[in-house]
Parts: sequence; structure tokens; C-alpha cells
Amino acid sequence: MGHTVMNSLLTLLEVYKNQSEVIYMILKFVVDFIDGQAVFLDGKETSVLMSFCLRLLQIYSSHNIGKVMLSLSSTLRSESQSEKYKDLRALLRLLTNICSKDLVGFLSDSNIEGSPDIAEVIYVGLDIVTPLISLDLLKYPKLSRDYFVLMSHLLEVYPEKVAHLNRDAFGRITGSLEFGLRNQDGDVVERCLTAVNALASYHFKERLGGRGGLGSQVMESEGSNGKLQESISSHFLRLLLQLLLFEDFRMELAGSAADALLPLLFCEQELYQRLVHELLEKEQNPTVKSRLALAFHNLTSSNNLSSTLDRPNRQKFRKNLRVFLGEVSGFMQIK
Repeated sequence: MGHTVMNSLLTLLEVYKNQSEVIYMILKFVVDFIDGQAVFLDGKETSVLMSFCLRLLQIYSSHNIGKVMLSLSSTLRSESQSEKYKDLRALLRLLTNICSKDLVGFLSDSNIEGSPDIAEVIYVGLDIVTPLISLDLLKYPKLSRDYFVLMSHLLEVYPEKVAHLNRDAFGRITGSLEFGLRNQDGDVVERCLTAVNALASYHFKERLGGRGGLGSQVMESEGSNGKLQESISSHFLRLLLQLLLFEDFRMELAGSAADALLPLLFCEQELYQRLVHELLEKEQNPTVKSRLALAFHNLTSSNNLSSTLDRPNRQKFRKNLRVFLGEVSGFMQIK
């Protein structure tokens, strides 16, 4: 039944490309269809569905529909904030459903001749979404949540695709992750930590294999002498330590923070040691300085921690980080 309306939906998308409500209804139908039916489809049917999704995204992109809808939505003063950008939210949920682990695994195992590469579908979707998302848009809670759900799923399943985006697109994604980590919404922060974990783990594993990983990607940040460029792993290591030590970090997120921090420490051991040394040198109270030094030492040495990212080692580091946060909570800004 779904197959019989696919071509008609594509025609409607082309004809009503300037009509926000029609665009939204088409996208919502496809989102609900994938969410409700994908797990029941066989390999051939799933291949047909992905071909349809790819064509839908190509039409959406070719007519620049995303920018048109953003423009319309931003000028509709009568629209409530919760209703703004709902077509963009539907597009984000569509991509999230497509890159779900179950669907990706099923297509990977089906080996159907002529089956579309699901990574191509995701890549086309990313090419549409990344230019549309701004930090101002991420201030809308529902849109923000949908976006970071997509990023966490995407980076867990296809980190290599994100790693090889052009610098501008990659910068938009990593910049949004930094914005999300500074958010007060616990769910958003957790999604961002998951995404950073996936990126850092990919980089660490690629380097172990003698490959470049994220080496070609850099981020800009404000330094004491103006703007500086640094690696992705360096940037997020600094940011996570800042959040853990000096801001109102929530202890219930310690497990996710540990998972993101561990691969960053493996990638940037020299930077980590330098940051710890600088922090200790600034501390004037000898007692606090001694306690802080011991806490940092135990963070990376307790429980026979090794240089791997397997589950047992991650569990050990989770325990270490919780103990660390408990130890330093009396004299740092941890809540």
C-alpha cells in the first residue's frame, strides 16, 4: 500500500514545493511509515523504501525547499513557537529513522543487487540539514532535541561519513555539539556527549590503525592571544574538563561524560597532562593542590585502567570519574 503512493508523493512534493503544510504532511507520512513499518519489511521492500527516500531528499534539495520553508516559518508571526519549523523537524526525524541501527544492519546484511547505499541517503540528508541549522534555531527546544537525537544516532552509526564532510559542514556539526554541551537540558547534553564519544572513539581507532582519523578537521576557539585553531579532540577535551570542573555539571550525566572523555584522553595524553599541570600550578592552597593532584592521578590509574575502549575498561573509567567528581566537589564548582 505504501509503495502505490510513493510516486504520487514525489509528484506532490514537486508541485507544492512552496507550501509548508503540504511539505510537512508528506514528510510526516514518510516518517510515520518508516517508524511503523520498516521492521516488518523484507530486504527487497526495504531497498524500494530507501530508493524512495533518496529521491524524496534529492527533490527536497534540488528545489531548495529547506531554505524556503525556513523563510516562511520565520515570518509567520501568528505561529506558536512549538509549531515553527515543524517541517524541518520532520526532516530531522526522517533521517533519524533511516539511520537507526536496526535498519542500517538489515540493509547491510541483505546484499540485494541494486540496493541503494543507505550511507548515500544519509549523506544527501546531511547535505540538506547542516546548512539549515543555526545556533539561533537550536534555541527552539523541540527542534534542538530532534537535531541532537539525529546527530547522536548518525555519529554512532556513520562517524566516517561525518568525518569526511567538507570543513564548513563539519564545523557546523561540531559547533552545534559545543552549543548543546553548554545547554541546560539534560537530554540534549547527554545526546551531545554520545556524539562526542562516537567522534573521539572513531578518531582513536583510526589512529591506532595508522590512519588520519579526524586529523584534517580543526576547530577555532578563543585563546589568550586571539583565535586559535586546534584539533577536534583537543577542543572537546578542553571543553569537557571545563564543564566537569568549573560549571554546574549534573552528576547523573557522569557515565555519559566518562564515555566521551576516555577516548579524548587517549587521543590527547600530552595535552591532558599539560592542562592538569597548569591547573595545579594556579592553585595557591597546598592542601587543595595536593588533593587535586591525587584525584587527577587516580582518575587515569585506578582500577587497572588500560588503553582500550572495550566495555570493561569503559566501566572502570566510569567508576573512576564518579570517584573523581566526588573527591573534588568540595573545592570545585561541581553540583
